[in-house]
Amino acid sequence: MSISKPTLQRVAKRALHLGVACGLALGASALAQSSSSSSSSDNYRSHYYNNQSSNQYGQARKPRYTGHSWTDHLTLEGGGGVTAPGGGTQKYANTGFNILLGGGFRFNRRLDLLAEWQFNDMGVPRTLSYVVAGTPGGNEHLWTADLNPKYDFLEGSRADAYVIGGGGFSRALINYTAPVTVPCGYGYGYGYGYGFGGYGCAGNVTVAHSSSNQGNLDIGLGGEWKLSAYNRGKLFLEARYVKMFTPNRPLPPGYNAMLIPVTFGYRW
Repeated sequence: MSISKPTLQRVAKRALHLGVACGLALGASALAQSSSSSSSSDNYRSHYYNNQSSNQYGQARKPRYTGHSWTDHLTLEGGGGVTAPGGGTQKYANTGFNILLGGGFRFNRRLDLLAEWQFNDMGVPRTLSYVVAGTPGGNEHLWTADLNPKYDFLEGSRADAYVIGGGGFSRALINYTAPVTVPCGYGYGYGYGYGFGGYGCAGNVTVAHSSSNQGNLDIGLGGEWKLSAYNRGKLFLEARYVKMFTPNRPLPPGYNAMLIPVTFGYRW
């Protein structure tokens, strides 16, 4: 069977058109797949690097106070130091030591409200103890329970300065003591009763005491130092002026007793 030349030309032309159309369709499909893959890859990289940047930002600049949970608002503290008598109280008390314990609520990075208990142990001057009770010495236990706002008026990256003050309830307990010899062990020591070698142990016995309950006020200045940029715990050093409204009588700790406790401790 013979095929004419025009017929062959038409067949070849149609085959060429069909091949071109198929090629264009395959090319468009491949381009679409490549574009979709590139877009997905770009989205993934963008999400990854954004997350990395966010993490790096958080690590490089972790906030000192976040307030993300209720526990971040809690504050605890503890410390101790030296307490000196102030003003006229110097005639009624010797320098002693103090212990401070407290806790409270942190409203923001600058303001705290603290409930604090402070114990001060001081000595009774020897001459006064002789006059009052006829004993050679004694001790004064003075403690306060206060509600004190604390405000950071200077704030740095690692160090702060603050003012603290308030008031509450206080108690003064004064004991007048005399030395005695008491048994300190069993033995025969030359047959002279108890004690090693016939001797007892020296101790103190309270022969008289006085006490009073009253209100008090306190105010002070302090500084705080962060141990780490990633931990809100701080060391602190502060000095306060405490006025106890003790009664007007010639007994320790004196009328309107004044104390100056200097305390070093840790606050979290």
